[in-house]
Order: sequence, then C-alpha cells, then structure tokens
Amino acid sequence: MTDFLSMTAQQVEGLPEAKAQEVLDAWVKAKNPELPQALAQSASKPHVKLAKKALYRLQSSGVQLTEAPKAPAPQVEATPAKNPFQGVLSMQLGTGERAFLFATPLREGGLEIFQGIVTDEFGLAQFGSDRSNRNLYRKQMEKLRNDDSARVMLVPFERIQLELGRAIALNERSKTPYGAEIEQALSRMGVTKQDPDFPIPPLEAGDTDDREAGALLHQLFEVEQWLPSEKDLVALTAQVDAIRKGPLPLSDAQKDEKVRKIARELATEVFTPALRLLYARRLWYTAEVIDFQNRPADAARARAEARRLAHETTPSRFAEQLFEKALPK
Repeated sequence: MTDFLSMTAQQVEGLPEAKAQEVLDAWVKAKNPELPQALAQSASKPHVKLAKKALYRLQSSGVQLTEAPKAPAPQVEATPAKNPFQGVLSMQLGTGERAFLFATPLREGGLEIFQGIVTDEFGLAQFGSDRSNRNLYRKQMEKLRNDDSARVMLVPFERIQLELGRAIALNERSKTPYGAEIEQALSRMGVTKQDPDFPIPPLEAGDTDDREAGALLHQLFEVEQWLPSEKDLVALTAQVDAIRKGPLPLSDAQKDEKVRKIARELATEVFTPALRLLYARRLWYTAEVIDFQNRPADAARARAEARRLAHETTPSRFAEQLFEKALPK
C-alpha cells in the first residue's frame, strides 16, 4: 500500500483499469483525495470514471474535498488540449525495441502520421512522418483493433506522449542524440521528459506459489523470441563448447545436464538487480499488450513474474529459461 500511496496520477494513467482501481482503493482507505482529484482531470475517460467514484466514496466517508484548480489558459503555440486519434504501440522485442505510430491533425485538413522505434535502454531510435487522410487512418486503426495477430495495442494520444517522454529521458541518460528537428517536432506535440523508471507494484498473494510459471512465459508468442544480449550469448557459447568438446569422459546426457546447469548459473550471475528491473518493466509492458488481445490469464502470469523479478533476489526461472532456450544445439 505504501508504494500505491507514492504513485502519481500520470503513473496510474499507464495502468490497466483493474490495477488503477487497486491504487485508488488504497488512497480511499488512507482518506487522501489528492491522487483521485488529480486523476479526475485525466484525458483517459475510464480512469476519470474510476477517480470520480473514489472521490464520491471519500465524500461519503466525511473527507472534505478542495476545489480542483482551474487549468491555465492555453498559449497560442500550445498543442491542442485533446487529440481524438488513437495511436499504436507494438509488442516489445527481446532487444527492448517497440514501434509506435500516431496521428496529429493538420490545420489545413488531413493528418500527419508519425512513426518510429523506441528502446527501453537508449530511448528514441527512429522517428519519421508522412501525410494521410482521416478516413484512411480510422480504417487502419479499426483493422488493427480487430486483428489479434497484429500484437499491438491502441492507446490514447496521451499515452503516446508519455512513452515518447520516457524515451527522450533515456536518450539523455544514454547520451544518444536524436536531432534538433525531431526535438522541435516533439515539443510542438507537448512531449516532455518523463521518468522511465516507473515502479513495479509489490508482490501479491500467490505470486510465489508457482515460480515455474516464469519459465513457461517463454512459450508465449510475445516472449518466445527474447534472448540474452549478444555479449551473454558469446559467453554462454564459449562455456558450452568447453563442456561438449572438452576431454572429460562424460556421456551425452551428463554433458547436457552440465550445460543446462551452466546456463542457469550464468543467468543468475547476469541478472543483476538492474537487469531484473529492466526485464520486470518489459514484462509489465508486455502484459498490457496481451491484455489488449483479451488474454487475461497470460497477462496475469506476466505481471506476477514482473513483480517477482522486481521485488525478489532469488534465482528466477524466467531468467534461467531465457538462457536455457538459447543453448547452442
């Protein structure tokens, strides 16, 4: 609950409705209206609805609510308050890359379509634009919404702003420039730096009951192509070759068992607290994409492993399987 009470409205906006409800329940229990009031100003209608319900419960329990401050008048150069067009975020690759696509209305009519790639280590990697018309874009969004094989999720423009804001913060952290022209374009769209290190919620009851479920996540389409880094693959291959081609008088079965042990040990060594958090956030994001595909059980398993990675120090079966499946044949 302590972690929930430290979350901001912007962070809660990025959560699924069920998880946002848990956060709001914690604030209601603490009789603190600050976050529900801030979230009630969100551009996300589902989150506004949850926030208003929380405020009603607080009022019913006797909590006095202060009037929310009025938003300042927009500047002439400011981005329009509401972009009605949804954007697209893709599933995440094992390298941490994700694609995005979104539209902004043009004064003369039509749309400017932006697309590119962000990574969760280096930030904005590609960014470009083109023109299109509104009907064509809406048809494309509807097609993606109904195509389960697309492995993407449709999100409001505010979520695109958030993800791009996190990306440019990573560009600054990793000292990866992206150019003045792109910077100006992002500024026109209201994109500002955002903290990319969003918190993973604490462990929940039942998370530690089945750690083997972490290894089974690699059977999911979204995760099956994830592999260790190139550097770690080189280290793994060298150790495996030393066993399989070495002089020790071992049977094939004994060598295979020794190789699997090497993979598990290397996974534990490589998965430092920082890397565990990186993969926890990858899984948390992946759960959102899976949720959009209406697979709640798979999404729940991904979130459980994300919480284990973020808040435990014991060896992770998810990490071990990441290396075991990469073993050279």
